[in-house]
Amino acid sequence: MKYSTEEFMICALARELHDGETIAVGNSSPVPAAAALLAKETHAPRAQTYIMGYEREWPFEGTKEFFDYIQRGLVDVFFLSGAQIDCWGNINLHVIGDYARPKVRLPGGAGSSMVYYRCKRIFLFKTDHHAKGFPERLDFVSSSASPDFRQEGAGRLEAVYTPLAVLRPAPLTRRLQLSAIAPGTTAEEVQGKTGFDLGIEGDVPRIEAPSPQQLDVLRSKVKAALQEIYPAFVKGGIGNG
Repeated sequence: MKYSTEEFMICALARELHDGETIAVGNSSPVPAAAALLAKETHAPRAQTYIMGYEREWPFEGTKEFFDYIQRGLVDVFFLSGAQIDCWGNINLHVIGDYARPKVRLPGGAGSSMVYYRCKRIFLFKTDHHAKGFPERLDFVSSSASPDFRQEGAGRLEAVYTPLAVLRPAPLTRRLQLSAIAPGTTAEEVQGKTGFDLGIEGDVPRIEAPSPQQLDVLRSKVKAALQEIYPAFVKGGIGNG
């Protein structure tokens, strides 16, 4: 079956989510929102999902209640992104260039630094993959996964998902390594579009393609729900493979 890049990422992320987990999705995150809904409709029916912007899945009054809930360590899974992600999984949501005189000023980190520290499992995602977005060193650290910058907390980085690959922290160093590649790409292509060494050794497994069941549920039940939150995304990214 044909599928879009967005559908590929949604289905791959959904497989990472477990039955019974509490899964929260923040603002401007259509891919993780769809992944959470897809997981709940398929293999994780007892998952609790909280999706910002979706009233049926959002019991909090304002963001303060939501952040209080996270600070109590009650969220199992959260998703973050960044204009830049470095080799440790640190993310930059503040500036490109010098902080005092930036080339680009970004929206800021909101509560991402606390979320990164308190949610049990963090998944990073980017809907593109190029070297500028994956530098060896960030222009600014908004939220940190690096052992050099943080104490042990409840949270840990699980993986980074892009249209081309999955990166995971190495067990000993916690530095990101290439874990799997998308169908139709190569490890060399992914390395060429990444600004730090991915520690490639031997054959790299491929990310599983979306199953017919996943695509069927995604294009029906999940699409209908997502239409309420991200109508433009649904129009361009789901059912257009």
